[in-house]
Amino acid sequence: MHKQPVNITDTESALAVALALAVTAPSDEDSQEVLGYVDQLARTLTTEQIERAKETAESLVGRVSVDGWF
Repeated sequence: MHKQPVNITDTESALAVALALAVTAPSDEDSQEVLGYVDQLARTLTTEQIERAKETAESLVGRVSVDGWF
């Protein structure tokens, strides 16, 4: 499957990518590291933005590559 680049244009997009990376991280340690960023990003968003980011993250799992992130 060809991995598509993801545009990160705002905090909500960054949260979606971070959530997808946390789920697909190659190790628990990597996942925990990303979850630290998830927490920081989520603190700056509304509940509605977080819910949209979660939905987007679900669609990104399998489409974003962890290559270069870990």
